[in-house]
This record gives sequence, structure tokens and C-alpha cells, in this order.
Amino acid sequence: MPKVKRKKKKEKKERIDPQTFKQERTDVKLPNFKLQNVVATFNLGVDHLDLRAIALEKAFIEYNPQKFAAATLRIRSPRTTALAFASGNMVCTGAKTELESRLAGRKYVRILQKNGIPVSFRNFKIQNIVASSEVPHTLKLLELSRAFGPYVSYEPDLFPGLVFRTTAPKLVFLLFRSGKIVITGAKSRSEIASTFKSLFYGIIIKFIDWEDTSQSSSDYRAKMRRNFNR
Repeated sequence: MPKVKRKKKKEKKERIDPQTFKQERTDVKLPNFKLQNVVATFNLGVDHLDLRAIALEKAFIEYNPQKFAAATLRIRSPRTTALAFASGNMVCTGAKTELESRLAGRKYVRILQKNGIPVSFRNFKIQNIVASSEVPHTLKLLELSRAFGPYVSYEPDLFPGLVFRTTAPKLVFLLFRSGKIVITGAKSRSEIASTFKSLFYGIIIKFIDWEDTSQSSSDYRAKMRRNFNR
């Protein structure tokens, strides 16, 4: 009987504690970050929602159980999308601030109430905040990945960004050659602010490419290969 080849388990990357970063003295200003998406959950205070019956009667709700188990609702202000599950739980995405997310949640509940569905707004909780920032310089991603190998994932032939994971709080930073940074996994704005500051002054600033300003990821990879083959 032929032997079955077992797939090798992908090595799990470690997370680094941003509080251990040694801060570098510099005149470089910390870039601002902007919230792009706030994902929150809340409960409608009921044990069961008959999504099919509601969707058949109400035009504001979309429901196709063959594609997805939740029904979809949308509002324009704040521009968000909500998923309603039969269990009475809802997920709200698309808000730009924590306040907008809570306001949107209350609006969805109010819409259901106005249409004769006895629900309430309970257990609101922010699950994930996505933010973005941009360093006004290109970054040496290869050098950074070599210096912090256990804590980063960088496979430029598969994905142009470097993935950096932190602990306490558990955030994920996507760093790109152009200097663009995407931050995800936060539960509050303060988590992003403190961790991003520590990461920027403790690590990122050491890997700013002051000499080569080319923002092309492919050009950067080609240059690194040429240097490696010398």
C-alpha cells in the first residue's frame, strides 16, 4: 500500500511584545492613522428570528439561505451593512468610528421595531477595528524580515506585504514597500495608537529606505535578488 505523504504543518509565527521595543531618538514625525472599518456585534434580545418570513414580508432585508445563513440589511447613514442571524445575533460592518458603529446598530434595531418585530439592542461589542497609515518613505522589508524572522511572515512572491504580529494587544500589521501600513485586530482606537507608536519608533524607523525611493514591490524584489546573487 503506497505511503500517504503527510502535509507539513506551517510553522506558527510568534508574536512580539511592543512594550519591549527600544525607542529610537529621531526627528521623524509619527504618521497619523485613520480608521477604515469597525466590526461590531450585538444581540436583539430574542432566541429566534424567522428570517425567511421577515424577508418575504419586508423589502429592506435580503435573505438567500442557499448562499449564506444570515440576512443582510443596509443603511446609508452611517453607511454600513449588517448581518442578522436566526439566533438573534447581528454583525455590523463598514462604520468608520466606534460611535458610528454603535449608532448604526441602534438604527438597525429601530428599523426592525418600526416594522413590528419585537427586538432590543443588547450586548454591543466591538470585535475588530481596521486602520491604515502611511510612512512617507519606502521600507526595507527584506531586512526587517531577516531581523525579526520569528515574528514576521514575508513571502514577496506570494504577497507583497510583510505581516508583523504583536502581543498585548494582539494586533496584525501589514507593511508594504511603499510605506503603506494596514492595522487589524484591535478592539479600540487606543490599542492602535499605543502599539503603532511603539512599533514605529522601536522597529519601523530602523528600516526606512532613505536611499532607494522606488515604491515598486517587483523592482524591490529584483534588486534584493541581484544583491543576493552577487
